[in-house]
Amino acid sequence: MELTPRLQDILNIIKNKGEINVQDIALILKVSPKTAKGYIRELSRLGFVSVSEEGVVKLVIRTDDPIEKLTKIIEIHEGEIEMLRKQVEELRQELQKLKRKGK
Repeated sequence: MELTPRLQDILNIIKNKGEINVQDIALILKVSPKTAKGYIRELSRLGFVSVSEEGVVKLVIRTDDPIEKLTKIIEIHEGEIEMLRKQVEELRQELQKLKRKGK
């Protein structure tokens, strides 16, 4: 299953921070806390994150099933790679536009 770019962004944030609360995610993404909770709820439903009673969000990587663990890691990285590919393509297009203007 391919995650939306927004959900990929949230996974990247959590991966980089280790753990983060829902309010901080909302601030980083510039969305309401309610919207951030919806994103986190979806990631939790899909098994990517867990949320403590205090609202602390962490990545979930189960160690009991190594295949599932690797699959989740691959899904996260595939999402990151796809996002980077899109950004590279956008930069190429922007560079071509700048080159045309310079001629």
